[in-house]
Amino acid sequence: MLNFEYYCPTKFVFGKGQQAHVAEYVREFGGTKVLIHGYGESYPAYNELLAAVRSSFETSGIAYVEVSGVEPNPKLGLALKAAQVVRDEKCDFILAVGGGSVIDSAKCAAVAARYDGDVWNDLYIGQQDYPTPVPVGVVLTSAATGSESSPGSVITNLETHQKKFIYRDVNRPKFAVMDPEITYTLPPYQTACGAIDTVSHFTEHYFTSEHDNYLTDMLNESAIRAVRRFAPIAIKDSTNYEARANLMWAASMGMNGYTAVGRMDDSAVHSIQQEIGGLYDSAHGAGVGCVTLGWFKYCYKKDLPRFYRYFTEAWGVDLDPMNPEAVILEGINQYRIFLRLIGIPTDCRKLGVREEDLQRIADGADCNPRGKCGNLTMLDSEDIINVLRLCMEGEE
Repeated sequence: MLNFEYYCPTKFVFGKGQQAHVAEYVREFGGTKVLIHGYGESYPAYNELLAAVRSSFETSGIAYVEVSGVEPNPKLGLALKAAQVVRDEKCDFILAVGGGSVIDSAKCAAVAARYDGDVWNDLYIGQQDYPTPVPVGVVLTSAATGSESSPGSVITNLETHQKKFIYRDVNRPKFAVMDPEITYTLPPYQTACGAIDTVSHFTEHYFTSEHDNYLTDMLNESAIRAVRRFAPIAIKDSTNYEARANLMWAASMGMNGYTAVGRMDDSAVHSIQQEIGGLYDSAHGAGVGCVTLGWFKYCYKKDLPRFYRYFTEAWGVDLDPMNPEAVILEGINQYRIFLRLIGIPTDCRKLGVREEDLQRIADGADCNPRGKCGNLTMLDSEDIINVLRLCMEGEE
């Protein structure tokens, strides 16, 4: 187990109806004038949620302004617009009412509101340091990215067709209000994308060269089993509270650092999907699901014992120590079946990926200081193209 520091200051407020008290949490963290950042009044359930948030502020005497319009992926232009409103209105707190896209957009706005330079080129591309952002709180509407307690913010630049991130502890939200009932109205595809994104986070934590971290391994295995159990239930019965609650908490665990301590994880799948999402504006969860399938096929021979344990412990494939490769191949097949079961494509062409774009995707995937993508298996440009081609084998 590697040395580690674990820091997650986000206050979790979990349970039914907690959004009615959001003003109390804003005030607890010093907020007196709030920017509410969200999707916009796009459907009745979201309107009801916004009404509850506004009512909480009005009852408590907290002033607020709003910037809405976040769409499936967070966009740089809207985040910068929100940052300007924060400055002009002298807001001292940002409340993200939404899922990962809204939260990431709010984090970007929080940073941009206190940074005088070029946010995209200096921070998201150049990875320079920046001042402490405006505090952010969250009223969560989906279980997916875990951005409600993570240090990351991913943003799409429509002008350059790129998707990049910043990642520092100062970005972590001050609190996250998490009511599983809010997620009852999510469409099945969005629920499925969130579940697969959650699985991908635990999977990237799992594939590491540090094999002496038994407790963390078990936490990741158990979390994946929970998502496998409850995602199909939530898709079939959208108002199953137990399923929604488990998915919501699993998503937060996947990105608050708790299941990644003591190791260097492998982020190749997210680095590759980041380029796919930037080019085609496709759903993040669907992208990581599909790319993971190709990554499994391409990389499993690099560490047969690790993949063997992963598929037997997290995916329930029967043990066969005499034929570990057959076990792994069956595990990959079970993963593919699970994607199909919950409605996630297993051919990345369905996400817009084209053969002529593979080199651009490979060249754009974020690399570590060693010049390659990933950790357990360090992928160069040619490797990434091979992974992508394995994601383009068709859907049986």
